[in-house]
Amino acid sequence: MKKKTINFKNALVLVVGDLILDCYWYSKNHHVLSEELIPIIPINEVKEQPGGAANVAKNIAEIGGNSKIIGFIGMDHEGLILKKLMNHVRIYCDLITIKKNKTITKIRILSEKKQLIRVDFQEKYISKKIDLLYQKIFVALSYFKILVLSDYAKGTLICIKKIIDLAKKMSIPILVDPKGIDFKKYSGVSLLTPNLSEFEQIVGKCYSENDILQKGIKLLFELKLSALLVTRSKNGMTLFQPCKKPMHFPARSKIASDVTGAGDTVIAIIAASLAQGYSLEESCFYANVGASVVIKKIGTETLTIHELNSALNYQ
Repeated sequence: MKKKTINFKNALVLVVGDLILDCYWYSKNHHVLSEELIPIIPINEVKEQPGGAANVAKNIAEIGGNSKIIGFIGMDHEGLILKKLMNHVRIYCDLITIKKNKTITKIRILSEKKQLIRVDFQEKYISKKIDLLYQKIFVALSYFKILVLSDYAKGTLICIKKIIDLAKKMSIPILVDPKGIDFKKYSGVSLLTPNLSEFEQIVGKCYSENDILQKGIKLLFELKLSALLVTRSKNGMTLFQPCKKPMHFPARSKIASDVTGAGDTVIAIIAASLAQGYSLEESCFYANVGASVVIKKIGTETLTIHELNSALNYQ
C-alpha cells in the first residue's frame, strides 16, 4: 500500500463495554525467603492505566479520533482513578455508577519486565440499570459513525443482542472484540476480532494455516458476519470477508515485550479508520502496524498518531 500520512480528526466512535482499571506494580528485583519459601517483592513503582473498553476509548483518542464511552463503574477509589485517567479532551465519559460493586481492577506484579502474578478484584458488574445503559446507547448512536462493543465478559454487555439489533436498524457498523465460548450472540455484526486462542475455543484447535483458513471461512458464514479478523500475535492478522480471498497481514515486529491490550489497539484503530472513511483493508493494515508499536511497550499502553504515522512510513 502507498505510504501516506493519515489522520482521524473526523472519526466519531461510540465505545460500549467493560471498564477495567489496570494496575502495574513494578519491582527491580525479587527474592525468596528461603526458610518459608515466601517470595519477597519490593515495589519500586506503581502505574495505573485504563483497561478493557476504557483502553479502546483511550486508543481512539490518542490517535486523534473522538470517542464516547458508555459502561459501568464502581462507587469507589478505583472508580475515581479510572475517571481521572480518562479525563481526555477527545473522550466523553457517560458512565453508570453501581453503589454495591467495586470497579473491576487487575493488578499485575512485574519484576525485570516479567509478570509474576495477576490479582483480580471484582469478577463482574452486577446491575439492575441495564435498561439505563441501553437508553444511553439509544440516545448516543445517531451521533456516531461506528459502534465498538468491547466484551470482557464482565457483565456490561448482557443485553448485547439487543444493542446489535438497535445499531443494525440504524445502519451503524458494529465492531466486536469477543469473549467466551458463545459467539452466536455476535451474529450479524460488521466485524468480529477474536485472537487466535479465542477463535480456537469456538472452532477447535488449528494445526495448520489451512485449518485457520477453512475454519475462518466457515465461522464467517455461520455467524453471518460482514467480516472476521483473527489476530495471531507474532503471526500477524488474517481478514475474512464473504466472496473475497482471505487477506493476511504479516506481523511488522517479531519483538513483543507485552501483548496486554494489543487487541484493544487493533479494534480502536480499525474503528477510527472506518469512521474516517478508510476501507476495511486499509483499516486492518493500519491496525496491524499500530499493534507492532504497542507490543513493544510494557503494560496496557496506547500509541499516538505521530507514532503510527512514523511506523507507517518506516517500511
